[in-house]
Amino acid sequence: MRRQPVTWGIMLGLAGAVAVWLVWGDASGRRSTVPPPTGPVLAECEGPLRDLVIQYLPEAAAVTATTYRQFLTQLPTGVTVHVVCPDRAAFADLAQRVGATACRLEPLCTGHAMTTWARDRWLALAPFAEAGPGHDLTTILCPGGEEGADHWPQRRGDQLIGRDLAGALGATLPGARVECRTSGLDFDGGDFAADADTVFVTPAVARRNVQHTVATRDGLATLLRALLGKRMVLLDPAPDHHVGMYMMVTGGHTVVVGDPAWARRLLADATSQPATASADGAIGAGLCPPQGPDWSANTQALYDAVARQCAAEGYRVVRIPVVPGVEARCVVTYVNVITDVRAGRRIIYMPVYRGAEALNDVAAEVWRGLGCTVRPIDCTLVYPHFGSLHCLVNVLRRG
Repeated sequence: MRRQPVTWGIMLGLAGAVAVWLVWGDASGRRSTVPPPTGPVLAECEGPLRDLVIQYLPEAAAVTATTYRQFLTQLPTGVTVHVVCPDRAAFADLAQRVGATACRLEPLCTGHAMTTWARDRWLALAPFAEAGPGHDLTTILCPGGEEGADHWPQRRGDQLIGRDLAGALGATLPGARVECRTSGLDFDGGDFAADADTVFVTPAVARRNVQHTVATRDGLATLLRALLGKRMVLLDPAPDHHVGMYMMVTGGHTVVVGDPAWARRLLADATSQPATASADGAIGAGLCPPQGPDWSANTQALYDAVARQCAAEGYRVVRIPVVPGVEARCVVTYVNVITDVRAGRRIIYMPVYRGAEALNDVAAEVWRGLGCTVRPIDCTLVYPHFGSLHCLVNVLRRG
């Protein structure tokens, strides 16, 4: 009788492997008979940062330059940041705006249009578990396509970023190989947040794939589990945004989840003035996304539902203030973080917002209460464009 679970486990694993094999594609988007790598999706919160990727456009510098400068100048020696940009002039523009850094900035010039949102282009699958030193293989897993690519040149260019990275880095990263594969699934990289053994997935992945690329929700979960090498938690319901805008995994089987009600109480204590945002993006009295905060019961219920789902999966849930906007994708969030781990110390690069000091301070204390060192990164000018720090930075490799 004890053999039955093992037998079923083998059958499930084989079924998942076949499903992955059927939807795996090559870098051009064509279906392929090449079996997928077996390495798991990279965790958000485990190991030191090693290779990061950002996408830079001089025409977006008014929005992104301050955030990039504060982030890049705080990264330590030993981190390489691959700057994907259209040409050398764009890289020179970023280097001039950022100034001296301890980390190494490496240009990767593509010659085509793109957006600044590096997180959504791909997921990094870690090296094979059995790979020895000097034989690491990192797989860049791209979605089947980019939403809006048919009529948006920058999104068409974004479809090529994974291939650009693999082509440029496959022969240059020391002691490592990089390959690009295209999945038959539709997703954004921001739809996933993984720790050592679990991946949390936004409802958007099911909406885009069930009855389109896969038949059922259970089939999607099985496929993702085989493809990404970890347990899947398909969130439903949840706020209509990328997962890093409303929750983040932190290690130690803990998640941090936004709480609009807490932010509302803090703002009520701080000021009785109407919330405003100034022309330069700085947040005025009361803190407000440009079209106003959304304190509705329905929105609060979505954040609370995420917290309940995480708790039901056995996670410790810690709440943190968040200000959702009436425009649902415009969020003042403190979970859109980049995590580094150095000598056993967890470092959180946390978005902060000018004029929102009361919220900034409380959010930093939440992270410090989890034993983290907090390094603030000004994202005041970024968040009105529906993203924050984590949306601008993708992690290719950790130590």
